[in-house]
Amino acid sequence: MTIAAGGRITAEGAAAAPETAIAIREVSKAFPGGTVALDRVSLDIRANEFFTLLGPSGCGKTTLLRLIGGFEEASGGRIELHGQPIEGLPPHRRPVNTVFQSYALFPHLSVADNIGFALEMQGVARAERERRIADMLALVRLTGMEGRRPNQLSGGQQQRVALARALAAGPKVLLLDEPLSALDLKLRKEMQIELKRLQRETGITFVFVTHDQEEALTMSDRIAVMESGKVLQVGTPHEIYERPARRFVAGFIGETNLLTATGTGGRTLRLGGGEVAVEATVPAGTSVTIASRPERLRLAPPGEGLAGLVEDVVYFGTDTNYHVALEGGGRVAVRVQNRGQAAGRPLAGSRVGVVAEPGAWQVLLD
Repeated sequence: MTIAAGGRITAEGAAAAPETAIAIREVSKAFPGGTVALDRVSLDIRANEFFTLLGPSGCGKTTLLRLIGGFEEASGGRIELHGQPIEGLPPHRRPVNTVFQSYALFPHLSVADNIGFALEMQGVARAERERRIADMLALVRLTGMEGRRPNQLSGGQQQRVALARALAAGPKVLLLDEPLSALDLKLRKEMQIELKRLQRETGITFVFVTHDQEEALTMSDRIAVMESGKVLQVGTPHEIYERPARRFVAGFIGETNLLTATGTGGRTLRLGGGEVAVEATVPAGTSVTIASRPERLRLAPPGEGLAGLVEDVVYFGTDTNYHVALEGGGRVAVRVQNRGQAAGRPLAGSRVGVVAEPGAWQVLLD
């Protein structure tokens, strides 16, 4: 027998397609006044994956999360959870729990009582409730703190209590609405690792909302990039970063060089300073947008690659960014790792060539 990542073992040894936890089909949401928050969104979120909805404020990601959780009703389309339609079901009737930006812990209750509150409301017997609370405390690494009140905990510890409370009832799906936004940078990075660990250990489908690209790339199995109520691209972090399909995706995820080039009828494009190779055939005379990451470019002596002039040199410790103005128009950033001696590197005002790795330049859809 064999296993494929995210798949199930079959008797023949081949892995079946991953099970769909949440099926979103042509879902739209319009608010009073005509504001369209979601425009015919379709997605398949797989069982047991860490799935992230990523995009700027106002793109519709939180609205979609609220539709899954039952806090809003769609204007059109349908949502299924493990094959069952959930339209019209109130939040407490859905096998889904939500962790919001504000942890909303009860200040007068202990950690243990906060975690067990929903279980008590569901009528779970005391012995079973105490067992689950102990399991959750161990899972979020807060064993020994069950008697403390929320105001006796750090921000990260409060976050863990909120997660434990949401996980205690054993939901099939956990929704997380920018839960790390209130934490400082160091603690946020620590919690990114913790969240991924919790998802892996529990096997619950996590649907995470953020506008932070680093969070999405760090934690996700797959990412849906959203803008203006639409899903522009879905893929693994590697696919989204290395192979953006659209100009918005390329510009939103990390630092990207975006240039306008003209097709030659083959797999080369003309632009200011020379020609570049691409993996697509572009009709002669057609204007397209191309993108490349700064780390996939390198500086070369004049006469190689694209001709340009170094305008600025920015030192980042591990890397140095060279901002190069290309002959004929356009600018690119070239990122070079700092490995010891800086002698011989070009200074501002130097003429250089810019050479790309094979496959570095991508043709984008606008």
